[in-house]
Amino acid sequence: MSLKKPYLLIYNTLNALLWLRILFSLVTSPTQPPTTTYTTLEPWTRWTQTIAALEILHAATGLTRSPVFTTFTQIFARSVQVWAIDYAFADLTRVSPAYKYMLFAWSLADTIRYSYFVVLIAGVSVPGVLRWLRYSLFLFLYPIGIGSEWWLMFQATARTGSWPVQALFVFFLGLYVPGSFMMYSYMVKQRRKTLGSS
Repeated sequence: MSLKKPYLLIYNTLNALLWLRILFSLVTSPTQPPTTTYTTLEPWTRWTQTIAALEILHAATGLTRSPVFTTFTQIFARSVQVWAIDYAFADLTRVSPAYKYMLFAWSLADTIRYSYFVVLIAGVSVPGVLRWLRYSLFLFLYPIGIGSEWWLMFQATARTGSWPVQALFVFFLGLYVPGSFMMYSYMVKQRRKTLGSS
């Protein structure tokens, strides 16, 4: 018996629940100051996103049909964000409203994405509304998430005391334009393929 299906079911269920916990915390405390949001959710977000590094391995080994380069790009960008920006520049991130916007975009998108995969892997018919959410919400969530990531990195770039780190951050900031275009275009194609012209 293959362990692929049970493993992917557990993996995606776990990720859906972890992101749902972050999303729930955000929507139940909308007026919470950025410092409280950061203190409460930063460790959860950092480790939840770190688990997602497995997806590069899943794509590279053929465990999933995800394109390796696209998967790597998204996971790498988010890993840099949670470790090199949000965690390393805590004093800056904890006071920025952009952190909360980023978390909202990430957690809503990923709760839906992983839930979609759970239903798909379980072999159940995917509800039309879930399919539509999976392939439509990115239209506004990507700009919110990417814009927030870029702003936090931009602020960190000015605060770093090391010119090599600053140069690296400037390089990464420059990659956001082609990288964002690539990710957005990929999702638009997936949307057309899955939903047609709707």
